[in-house]
Amino acid sequence: METVGQILSSERNCKNLSINDIAAELKISKNIIIDLENDNIKNNSDIIFNIGHLRSYSNFLELDTDTIIERFKNDISFNIKEEKKNITPIVENNFFKIEKFLSASLILIIFTSFYFLFIDENNNEINFALVPDIEESLEPIIEKANITNNNLSQTSSDLNKTDLINNSSVIASVEFDENVTTVVTLKMLNPTWIQLRDKENNIVLSKLMDKDEEFSYELKLNYNITAGNAGNILVLIDDEVRGKIGKYGDILDSFILYKDFTN
Repeated sequence: METVGQILSSERNCKNLSINDIAAELKISKNIIIDLENDNIKNNSDIIFNIGHLRSYSNFLELDTDTIIERFKNDISFNIKEEKKNITPIVENNFFKIEKFLSASLILIIFTSFYFLFIDENNNEINFALVPDIEESLEPIIEKANITNNNLSQTSSDLNKTDLINNSSVIASVEFDENVTTVVTLKMLNPTWIQLRDKENNIVLSKLMDKDEEFSYELKLNYNITAGNAGNILVLIDDEVRGKIGKYGDILDSFILYKDFTN
């Protein structure tokens, strides 16, 4: 079955007319004449104008214009249906959707965490779990009570001077003199650096002492005490609490304890 374009081309050749003749007579572009004869007219925004050109061309060739126009419309509709059939449906890949969602969620979580950790200024106070310090005036009393309770649980043999020195955390390098009855014990209330030197400026002790750690020595040795925080050092002379060497934050430099020390 001949198409509209084939009918037009065949009739034009029977009348011995060229495309240029038709274009000049009907004032239609040669490209449009060629498209009509090659059935190359698309159903687009120019379809109304092309139908008008087709009507003029068919009338000029003395064809059955109504039949030609009807067949042309049918051909256009048929081509549209065929194009629809040939459209390949787009299948969405759910995997990529899930992957994009997870990526976006991860980025959101990272930025939110970063914001609350480093940027949020609504809560910029530094909070620490602090245990209130005991008033300095009460600490010697408390320490004395603790030592008294500990001593009650010991036997009389545990109270001799030799055991007192051996039970301390650090033993002085100088041999203990049995004739000396006055013993100094330095007890750390908190971790504190301390250094003890003898009369010849030799280092007897130099270390960071732990909380509750003790060091005992004979008072007559007159050790020079240097410490980073005097408020952390409690002084006991012959097991009697005398107080702290200084206040919290005080730095000691070559401090010597005497028997009448009180604070």
